[in-house]
Amino acid sequence: MSGLVGWIDFSRNLVLQRPVITAMTGSLAHRGPDGERVWTSPRAAFGHRALSVEPGDARQPVVTEADGHTVAVCLTGAPGRLPALRERLRGVGRPAAPDASAAELFTQAYLQWRTDFVPWLSGAFALAVWDGRTEELVLARDQLGGQTLFFTETPTGVVFGSERKALLAHPEVQPVVHAAGLREVICHAVPTGPLFSGFSQVEAGEIAVFGRSGWTRRQYWRLETRPHTDDLPTTVARIRAMLEESARAATPSDPERAAVTLSGGVDSSSVTALIAAELRRRDLGRLNAYTIDYAYDGFRSDAMRTSKDEPYARMVAAHVDARHHVVRLEAADILDPVVRLAMLRAKDCPTRIYDMDAWQQLFLQRVAADGHKVVFTGLGADNAFLGATWCNDRGLVESGTFPWVALAQRHGAQNGFGTGLVNKDLLAGLDLPTYYADTYATAVADVEHLPEEDDWARKMRTVAYLVLTQFRGDSSIFAATGLQVRSPVNTHELLQYTYNIPATLHRHGDIEKGLLREAIADLLPQEVVRRPRSATPISHDPGYPARLQEEFKAMLADPQAPARPLTDLAAATELVAQPERLVKDRMARASVEFILQLNLWLDHYRVRLAL
Repeated sequence: MSGLVGWIDFSRNLVLQRPVITAMTGSLAHRGPDGERVWTSPRAAFGHRALSVEPGDARQPVVTEADGHTVAVCLTGAPGRLPALRERLRGVGRPAAPDASAAELFTQAYLQWRTDFVPWLSGAFALAVWDGRTEELVLARDQLGGQTLFFTETPTGVVFGSERKALLAHPEVQPVVHAAGLREVICHAVPTGPLFSGFSQVEAGEIAVFGRSGWTRRQYWRLETRPHTDDLPTTVARIRAMLEESARAATPSDPERAAVTLSGGVDSSSVTALIAAELRRRDLGRLNAYTIDYAYDGFRSDAMRTSKDEPYARMVAAHVDARHHVVRLEAADILDPVVRLAMLRAKDCPTRIYDMDAWQQLFLQRVAADGHKVVFTGLGADNAFLGATWCNDRGLVESGTFPWVALAQRHGAQNGFGTGLVNKDLLAGLDLPTYYADTYATAVADVEHLPEEDDWARKMRTVAYLVLTQFRGDSSIFAATGLQVRSPVNTHELLQYTYNIPATLHRHGDIEKGLLREAIADLLPQEVVRRPRSATPISHDPGYPARLQEEFKAMLADPQAPARPLTDLAAATELVAQPERLVKDRMARASVEFILQLNLWLDHYRVRLAL
């Protein structure tokens, strides 16, 4: 995924602080296995870890002279529309070398247009520029926030980086968490944000400028409400054209560096078919497709999983002539202390769905071990095409809160998924119900409606807005394994278009994601096109809850365990004495997993709670 860090200081001479910026850069080694470069100047220092997907990716930071001053540029991710940017530069007399990297193109674009070029781009990226002419730092993120970028101020400047851990590697930054940060960790409403006291982040679709007088921030993109005037055939045709164009733009020049994660659902199968077709068009060979499975063969359908993935994935791989790899995991492997710590460090905080995320990380490690650098996924399709459970359940749509919170509450988790063993006094102090209500009210206040929309259409637009702005995909697990994730479905152009399609049209054919199914129907077997949505698979191996129970017992017996004061010890003791409940009750397992993660986070990150 690559990673960037930086430090701006208006008091110290940062040329003398190279060890600090080197340590910050080293904290992101997992993101960039292909090299490290550090640059220092009196007022600014940058570091970059490279994941070399295209030629020149490792030539960062890009440092140039302009008007007698230094301009430095650092970039992460996979920005799109680079050919168009190259043509614009040629048109204004700044022709770029044929092998110019994205960062080098961005440097020339910044020198020509300052930040005006950023809204022209697409894809997932984060950008940092030090402009010595004005002594200003410029930070920017893509429209959908596909690349994270955190920052915190110091007494004499600012430090920033792709992950929170990079900031924590600076000696002036401490891992202090106030009640608001702990609420973010525990709650199940919105994506986890900065967390640590004093931390902030550049928002999706935002440009932020920091200088001696402070910050200037502006939003350059947001979802817009517009009438949808296309009929069904035109809508389907436009979706297909946008998907094909996105697949063309996302396919790397070296196909052996790329693979696709294939579940056999319509999302990943669509992406597999599109990328495989693009490789055939360019005569670049066969696509490698990877499917997750478990050594314990005990699939059980539930409210989120309708069928086993592997048979459908094999069907798709055969249909598009992809090389198919099935990665079989041992369920209990995710309780290995090394795996648990790696999962924590991938996110810098506990995850709400530990088992799914940790199994996914082990799966992606196998993909990376085979030499791949880019992974294609169907990430974002559920959001773009209203495919998730909470978009297709009237009770959840009308719940008056975040529908994923309402789903957790329906299954007994009143404060959200994984919160069942949190100390009741702590929960009372954090007051998650009020937080959910306030956060929800703030989020939906930004939704714009059309005058002709009836009550149901307004509710569905609200849900569509929430899933697109508050339930975005998380690339941290991919970055932690040294992979760059790309999704032809998850582009701001496509999401802007689908956002305005009426919900009734989205259910074309009386099935969720009906429009996506119609748009790619000729690319896949009909059994796959009509397969109902099925969530990421989990294992039902009874060995996993048994091992989980033993680990939780050990934590509860440790009087020095940092999460003990935050745990409802009576409820935890009762649960740990009921091994059969951990086998049958996923909500109970999630609550145990969360406390164990919380314990490790407090310990490993040396978190100081200031509640």
